[in-house]
Amino acid sequence: MTPLRGTARRRAARLAGALALAVLGGCGIWPWSNSKEPLPPLPPLTAPAGARVAWSLSLPGAGVGFQPVVAADSVFAAARDGTVVRVDAASGRVQWRSSAGQPLVSGAGSDGETVVVGALDGSLIAFDRDGRRKWSVQTGAEVVTVPSVALGLVLVRTSDNRVAAFESDTGKRRWTFQRQNPPLVLRQTSLIAMDTGSAYVGLPGGRLVSLSLQTGALHWEAAVAIPRGSNEIERIADVVGSPLVSGREVCAVTFQGRVGCFEASSGRARWARDLSSPSGLDLDGSLVVVPDDRGEVHAFSRSGASVWRQDKLRRRGLSTPLLMSRFVLVGDSTGLVHGLARDDGALAARLPTDGSAIVAAPVAASGLAIVQTSAGALYALGVE
Repeated sequence: MTPLRGTARRRAARLAGALALAVLGGCGIWPWSNSKEPLPPLPPLTAPAGARVAWSLSLPGAGVGFQPVVAADSVFAAARDGTVVRVDAASGRVQWRSSAGQPLVSGAGSDGETVVVGALDGSLIAFDRDGRRKWSVQTGAEVVTVPSVALGLVLVRTSDNRVAAFESDTGKRRWTFQRQNPPLVLRQTSLIAMDTGSAYVGLPGGRLVSLSLQTGALHWEAAVAIPRGSNEIERIADVVGSPLVSGREVCAVTFQGRVGCFEASSGRARWARDLSSPSGLDLDGSLVVVPDDRGEVHAFSRSGASVWRQDKLRRRGLSTPLLMSRFVLVGDSTGLVHGLARDDGALAARLPTDGSAIVAAPVAASGLAIVQTSAGALYALGVE
């Protein structure tokens, strides 16, 4: 690899701790900095709102690859030691706690009936709605996404850039789709999006594909971003976070690339903006919200127009955001959760957790935001 200069050196600093995982001709790296430079002082709240911790639950360590999922009024979560839990979303009461019997590399995916986790040995392990082991199956490589469970299927992407579908009742493999990995890729862990007929998968190299849920056949492929640069670090432009489907569009964002939305039926680009995100986006019927790699939070209309930008959280290592009815919530590298007014991005709330980084996407349940910290704990937060 050629020596790094200028912008490439700065990007390399943001990618400190690189070369974390070798994967079949490529290397996986983390898009979070381990810089010890002191953070700027916390900015004051300019539009204070009521905020509270509704409940919390301690679990063993989690970290990158572990995020909660909500289904059937319950929160499902996992920890690295193999712990899997189902928790009542409103009260925080543990409905069951099981063990996979081995270390895990991904959080739990569930449709409320089947709960699936990815193990360190490359297997998927499924539990039924009551926490009893249902099946296990080998994928042939390390699972690098949280399992997506819906419509009778379990979808994952593995470290060799294969997308595989398994039947949720039996674990039988339904189909496989594969693309070649670039030489250097980000370590991605987010869910694969699904609608009634298609799976939408963000891939290394800035590609977004739509696959048939029935057969895995390619419906379309689109470029969210085109890799550019004179070396492999500069050319990283992987899709980060989960592609999200809303109405007739699917939206995605890349590291060192762009954020944009596409027609779900054809892959035709609707709009795109230059932006580099280390985490991912959230959206609803009116807004697309995404933090960039400097720690600024951007809100765009569904037509791509800029609505607001919050620049007071720079260098705080922001997580994927969560859009709620009146606020946008985003975690940071110190375990704080920041509440931003969704109308103008004003800082409205700040809630502490256990002090460990929040790198997982928050989820909404029972009017609360559920976050999982790197230390493993679940927190249910209310902002009013």
